[in-house]
Amino acid sequence: MHASAETRNPAPASTYLWKRVAVGGGGFITGYDSDARGLTRVVRADVHGAYLWDEAQNRWVQLVTAANMPAEFRIQRGMDAGAYEVVVAPSRPERIYLAIKGHVLRSDDRGQSFVNTTAKPPFPLAFDANSEFRNYGPFMAISPDDPDLVLFGSPRDGLWRSGDGGGQWEPVQTVPAAQDLRPDQPGHQSPGIVLWFERRDGRATGRIWAMSAGHGLFVSADGGRSFAPLPVQDEPRPLTLTQGDFARDGSFFGVDWETRRAWRYRTGAWTELSEKGGLPATPFAAVAVDPASDQVFIFDQGGRTYRSGNGGESWLRLYRSARLEDGEPPWLEAISNTSYFAMGRVRFDPVVPSRLWVGAGAGVFYADTSTFLPRIQWTSRTRGIEELVATDIAQAPGRAPLFAFLDFGIHRKEDLDVFSTAYGPKPRFIAAQQLALSDGKPDFVATNASDTRMFCCSEDGDSVLAGYSDDAGRNWLKFRSLPTPPGTDPKDPWRMSFGSIAASAGNPDNIVWEPAFNRSPFYTLDRGRSWSRVVLPGEKLPTTGSHSGQWLPRKTLAADRVRPGVFYLAHSGGPGNAQLAGLWRTRDGGASWQNAHKGEIMPFSQHAAKLRAVPGQEGHLFFTSALAGGPDARLRRSIDGGATWTRVTEVDRVDDIAFGKAAPGASYPTLFVSGRVSGRYGIWRSTDEARSWLQIAEFPIGSLDTVQVMGADPDRFGRVYLGYMGSAFIYGEPAPCPAAPYKFPQQSECYTPRDQAR
Repeated sequence: MHASAETRNPAPASTYLWKRVAVGGGGFITGYDSDARGLTRVVRADVHGAYLWDEAQNRWVQLVTAANMPAEFRIQRGMDAGAYEVVVAPSRPERIYLAIKGHVLRSDDRGQSFVNTTAKPPFPLAFDANSEFRNYGPFMAISPDDPDLVLFGSPRDGLWRSGDGGGQWEPVQTVPAAQDLRPDQPGHQSPGIVLWFERRDGRATGRIWAMSAGHGLFVSADGGRSFAPLPVQDEPRPLTLTQGDFARDGSFFGVDWETRRAWRYRTGAWTELSEKGGLPATPFAAVAVDPASDQVFIFDQGGRTYRSGNGGESWLRLYRSARLEDGEPPWLEAISNTSYFAMGRVRFDPVVPSRLWVGAGAGVFYADTSTFLPRIQWTSRTRGIEELVATDIAQAPGRAPLFAFLDFGIHRKEDLDVFSTAYGPKPRFIAAQQLALSDGKPDFVATNASDTRMFCCSEDGDSVLAGYSDDAGRNWLKFRSLPTPPGTDPKDPWRMSFGSIAASAGNPDNIVWEPAFNRSPFYTLDRGRSWSRVVLPGEKLPTTGSHSGQWLPRKTLAADRVRPGVFYLAHSGGPGNAQLAGLWRTRDGGASWQNAHKGEIMPFSQHAAKLRAVPGQEGHLFFTSALAGGPDARLRRSIDGGATWTRVTEVDRVDDIAFGKAAPGASYPTLFVSGRVSGRYGIWRSTDEARSWLQIAEFPIGSLDTVQVMGADPDRFGRVYLGYMGSAFIYGEPAPCPAAPYKFPQQSECYTPRDQAR
């Protein structure tokens, strides 16, 4: 399309202020670490980055930003991963090591800047911060006396050692790589090598322990250059351990999630502790030994806590509760006091006596333990962490925006800068994958909210909370019925779940829902009391849909924003139905469908593709495969209901597109994209139907996470929302502010927009 400066439009350029939407916590904090004096505290997140406690701001701050990461990662999707490990040098609080996205990074200034210590082959290595083994660890250990001596344990590529702070890395051949614990699944499924520096009487002995899953424990007496199997007098012995800790007398306590066993190693022999002395066999998650009292605490994956005061001979089950510090996100209290409290790594505080820290399923907590009270109370210190997985955003004119997430539902935000107090459809573990407005009915919104725990927890009948709200997201009702797609069991509570959902303009009774797992779409004309199957001419049963995995940030079903009963479905040609690839359209609410465009709209549209209908413009559509590269990733546009598509020439690698209030003097909605314009990545705005673009951010607030979803305010010109893969939402809007490049660890950014020619 014709390129011109957006400044020719009637909307004047101004500075853009970017801030985080205050939700708070939400993701699994899988590890916690600090130096020996408690000056530097860090935690690792499973879906995006790591966090540093900032005492001056009294909050956690994201460690992975465009301001402090090495230049090679300051690109689109350059650092969209969780932290596999993050540790602080015990003797040097300024030194942080961070394992992320295949590399090990080092900071010597407490996170102000990082260098990549693994820029050369054989790095990057293969490791996944969000695998089923994410709460194992630590996968990295630093000498208590020498901040340059560091060991790192990867799953497939084994143990690595550096004696010069990462200047050179060498593989340690005497510790075998972990066994594949899931040989029936693709890839190498195992935890990394788990590492400990041995302690006795509170001091390091100089020996290093390494646990290789499936092989057992190995020990080094030469600074990690070589290892030998840990001497054992007799069997049995653990072959895998999730976490471990040392007591003052040198005894080692370890727990194993895989075999549901707990162990003690003392004077050359292993003793199995589970199923003895009151400790059951259960999926153990963590163990910690109080250096002040030698009390041993063992935790299972759901937070059940057992305490021993006699070296593991007998155990007492502790009652558990949770509370919030002042200034914490209020909504965390309800979920923290449920029966399930997901546990990550547990460690005792190096300064405060008998204080435990844990990275948990919704944030960071501490507990001040007692030698006599039969309970443990966790206190949330999560503020600053924004780790929810954003899935959708919806805002009707005159109404508050609704933000949808995996795991913790839909948050209605009257004030973007104040933490949420509650969420829906119910205050429980629930994923709201998408939201659907009905244009002209601003109080109505539908959702396909579904519980992601698909192999448990269906007894309460709320595995699928799909339904609607008639009061702009304040209260929710479940659909009266759910259909049974072909090939599914009517007794399966998840037979109709996840996927993509849309509601007719002006008629909230008319909803179309395409579930996940490539199951057939359905439509309703009575707001979910009854459903009929969408039949696509030429289809082959049973899997006629085009939404494969429940995790995909895919939105390929849309309602026309003007014409009632008109819906569009972008089909990528799923398994057994390649002939269905194309754009399908219905004009009667879903009863009959026509192939408006044959073949994929653009290549590689099977995954995170987005089909967006323009508000107030009948038949106007945009489409992106959300592909970060490839031969043709240019944004597509249609103005005839999907029959023909044109390339928006200068715009490619688009994560998503959103539509906001028209600029002063303009009639067409303002367009926003996260993507590349004229080869430059950023957040862009157009007020002239994509003829020209204004860059309103590069990496707003330094975020290197992937934008999964976008939305915009229909009432306030220029306000746009960005939802990220693992760091919730941020928002930007024109505002007077002193423009300056983002600096770590600031919590906002003021940006001077630039047109695409600059």
